[in-house]
Amino acid sequence: MIRNEEARKPLSFNERRSRSTADDPGGHAEPRTIVIRQGSGWQSLAVLFLCLLLAAAVLLGHWVVRDFDRKNQETAAAMARAERKMQQLESGFTFEARRRQLLLGMRNHILKANPRVSLAEAYRYAELALAASEKYPAVDPLFLLAIGLVESGFDPQARSRADARGLYQIRPSTGRLLARSLGWSYDDSILFDPEKNTQAAALYLDVLFSTYKDPQLVLAEYNGGPLNAGYLRAGAGALASETRSYVPRVLELYQRLKQEFEAGTALLAEAREDPERRGKTLGAP
Repeated sequence: MIRNEEARKPLSFNERRSRSTADDPGGHAEPRTIVIRQGSGWQSLAVLFLCLLLAAAVLLGHWVVRDFDRKNQETAAAMARAERKMQQLESGFTFEARRRQLLLGMRNHILKANPRVSLAEAYRYAELALAASEKYPAVDPLFLLAIGLVESGFDPQARSRADARGLYQIRPSTGRLLARSLGWSYDDSILFDPEKNTQAAALYLDVLFSTYKDPQLVLAEYNGGPLNAGYLRAGAGALASETRSYVPRVLELYQRLKQEFEAGTALLAEAREDPERRGKTLGAP
């Protein structure tokens, strides 16, 4: 019984060693080999494949996002171009409509001033005036219209006691200088040509506006020469009586025309200074 209990009792480390030594008469312990098992090659390949697949997915997602952004930018740019195009078309339509109505309004004033002028002729005179003001932006077309209405009533054959001629009453001496600036061969007959008379008048006014900036002084010289402009500026009594009445008459008519067009169809073209004409004088090309 005692032996069985001793047999069941676990052996201590020293007892185990003693028994092992007893079993081995030489006193040498048997060497042991520890084997560390590693995963198989296909598992490593699978892990590597998954890593590559994940990297490819990330790169593909990045490319998709970049392509989406690029398409969005292209779409936005196309929409912006289309919007600008629509605005340009709308602006062009609006400009043409306003220009057309301005021409018709000017034509009506010419017809009212001169019943002997035909409908086609009145429209042509208005068109010439508007084209000249577009060539010389410092000259408001309604300002030119007011001068023509006061000067000749838009009679292309009008001739004053001072020998001023045509629609805008240009004297031959001034006409020669203007013709030289425009590159024309001068002949007195060109002052009775509505187109040439209109262009010459617009050029003359453009030069005067580059000199004075003040419409009163511009009108004073246009009507009576540079001395009259000086007299008006100085408030001298030597100012010609015709100029004294002419300047306010044209300005009042011009203001009335502006108010009419602004209140009615708002077709008044804004006058702008043309820097290319600044400082130019008559006779200079």
